[in-house]
Amino acid sequence: MKSIPRLRTLAATLSLGLLAACAGDPTIQTGDDAETIMGSLNKVDNTRVTLAYVDPNGDYDRYTRAWIAPLDVDNVEIVQPSSSSSIVNRYNREWELTDKDKEALRSAFRESMEKALTAGGAYAIAEGPGDDVLRIEAMITSIAPSGPRDDASTRTVGRSRVYTQGAGGMSIAVMLADGDSGEVLAVIKDTRNSDNSTWGLNNSVTNMSEVRRNFSSWGRQIHDGLLALRARAEGAEAP
Repeated sequence: MKSIPRLRTLAATLSLGLLAACAGDPTIQTGDDAETIMGSLNKVDNTRVTLAYVDPNGDYDRYTRAWIAPLDVDNVEIVQPSSSSSIVNRYNREWELTDKDKEALRSAFRESMEKALTAGGAYAIAEGPGDDVLRIEAMITSIAPSGPRDDASTRTVGRSRVYTQGAGGMSIAVMLADGDSGEVLAVIKDTRNSDNSTWGLNNSVTNMSEVRRNFSSWGRQIHDGLLALRARAEGAEAP
């Protein structure tokens, strides 16, 4: 996919520090002092994500369909779990994503995004470019599992039940672009960490449930953010 390298470059330019949620409504910086990237994207303050930049002059009210690109999972940094994060700590095999893992992540992402974006009739799903199409590209930048892989090679017979404080963490970068021209309209970066307050069973089922919750949360945030940008654009056009 030609535009994926551009998304990787954009993700690399964004700070990796996790910001706490801020009080108040999201506000796009404006004026000469606005923090910008790529010349046209202004930083958004008071967001619930780590970082967000949008084009304040984007014609967001003309987009009625969303084109969801396959999730990029080919350059994921995996932060290996530490032995102190799991009750069972005798595993030394490196955590890695298999082709099956990648396909499961892509499927879960698309399903979650489609459900979120079509909620309330906000957007229809497109399978290609169009003058009313908003293209959504996303890549997982890192995964920090809290326990060893749930497979026979890693979890030896008799020690297959692993308990951890949450499933771990995941970081994502998302780019929104015009479906026809490819002009970038917004870039988002965020990290989500599971609840570490209690111990629970860690296996492939519980981990994928956590992944789906992350994707659904990001999907809802993108849905709500786009509706806010659409309303902003409509308000700017009103006499």
